Amino acid sequence: MGLNPSTFLARLEGIVTGRGFKREIQGVDINALRDADGTILTANTEPSREALETNFVGVVVSNKATDLGTLTFKIPRDYDATLDELKIRFLAVSSGDTNAPTIDAAIYRKREGEDLSADLDPTKTDAVNSNTDGAAWVEIDADGLGFRPGDAASCVFSTSAHTTDSLYIYAIEVVYRSTLVFYNEDER
Repeated sequence: MGLNPSTFLARLEGIVTGRGFKREIQGVDINALRDADGTILTANTEPSREALETNFVGVVVSNKATDLGTLTFKIPRDYDATLDELKIRFLAVSSGDTNAPTIDAAIYRKREGEDLSADLDPTKTDAVNSNTDGAAWVEIDADGLGFRPGDAASCVFSTSAHTTDSLYIYAIEVVYRSTLVFYNEDER
């Protein structure tokens, strides 16, 4: 079995499906969040883009508000559909010590040749840390929802009630289990 740069991925074909490794979907970040109408977040939208700390701009969901925004992305071609592991992660903190909201999502899937799915109802996050504990990653577990490479996902994020403290979001990432090469052999 000769292994050189031109045959490397072809030789790995038999060993990647089923285990794979975690990757991050490129291009999905805090700047990809939109408000409910699809408008880019600004200081005048809810949620808003604001300075969270000196020299750091993030997303703020003000107290009494529960809309966190929307995010649309494509499931990558190397997504391992046999394991179907997908997580949406937020680096977040509550602005005070009174509220510790959770983040939830309604996720809809659009697949070629099929109607839009109903809400796939992923598992919501654990409570966000209060400001005395500092920002921490919380994640929406979208594992096992039947995603396949090439699907489009539309996420509508909301928070639980937080009537006193605002929610600060510093970063967003979407991680998935990859097969290293395009999952569908016909698309390689």
